Amino acid sequence: MTITTRAALLTAAGKPLELVDLTLRAPGPGEVLVRTETVGLCGTDLHFAAGRIPYRTPTVLGHEAAGVVAETGPGVTGLKAGDRVIVCDRMYCGACGPCLSGRMVHCTDTSGRERQRTRLTLDGQPVNQYLGISALAETMLVDASALIALPDALSFATGALLSCCVTTGLAAVFNDLNPAPGTSILVAGCGGVGIAAIQAARLAGCTTIIAVDPDAERLAASTFYGATHTIDPIMNDPAACAVDLTDGGVEYAVEAVGDPEAARSVFCALRPGGSAVVLGMMPAGADLVLPGRALRQGRRIAGSLMGSVRTPVDIPRFARLVQAGRIQVEPMITSAHPLAETNAALDAAAAPGGLRATISMRSLP
Repeated sequence: MTITTRAALLTAAGKPLELVDLTLRAPGPGEVLVRTETVGLCGTDLHFAAGRIPYRTPTVLGHEAAGVVAETGPGVTGLKAGDRVIVCDRMYCGACGPCLSGRMVHCTDTSGRERQRTRLTLDGQPVNQYLGISALAETMLVDASALIALPDALSFATGALLSCCVTTGLAAVFNDLNPAPGTSILVAGCGGVGIAAIQAARLAGCTTIIAVDPDAERLAASTFYGATHTIDPIMNDPAACAVDLTDGGVEYAVEAVGDPEAARSVFCALRPGGSAVVLGMMPAGADLVLPGRALRQGRRIAGSLMGSVRTPVDIPRFARLVQAGRIQVEPMITSAHPLAETNAALDAAAAPGGLRATISMRSLP
């Protein structure tokens, strides 16, 4: 049995997406068919669509999603048709060393790659599944480990953002940095990930939260979510300003841009002994050059994959924070579009002032 689904296909980097009818095979062992409800457009999607980071085409973009289980494959337990789910691209086996040590974002199981090669076809020819999800389609075929229950009290739009940007920002602060109350933090980049990191810093008790972004609208929005100070990096040196504001530098910093100069800046904004985490996806071939003298003073900088999230534990916890009103998600959505307007949605996601553009497969308000 096969399933036909409408999808937005990227045929080549830099070209507009095309609406096509793809074929999905039936779910096999450990797989689940999900009816897509809402998809968030992530900066990663923009990078791949534009060709800034190479990816195999043709492909269907989209990895930040929520939907409803339509069918389960053999061996799938704990899920049934009709369940509302968050779809996260951090699949894991639960049995390798990284999984057993709580570092499941670094799962070493590669069997999913073979499954992904056979899931999507167009006129009999294979289509590359994007990050194991390919959410810009009315239906997705994914590994069961990609799915987390979405509480009835939360919208599909909230669930979609919890699958990637909100969780990445929250997890980076809570898991990677773990700031003590009363400390200072700088967040470079006030898109979806950066805004989530600002909210996490506020919840953690940081008393100085410095937001950095060249977009005036995003900077203004950051104060709503908890930023106490804002810096335009075009007009001012963020590191120098942060050192002045904190009398020596911040204890913690987050880079949510994907730019080597931004990463260098957040490192230079640290006080001796401070820690920075880089969340942004760097361009292919990019190198990060750091001042060696600053390293001698105990400053640290590290890369992070989705904030070292432990998906089955952290995402439900973050969902409870949203339900309790401690984290704001829906105000982060600055535009919503139907699948037929995916190219316009990509433009909106890249436009000034946009925090998150979404695609809704059902009727829009």
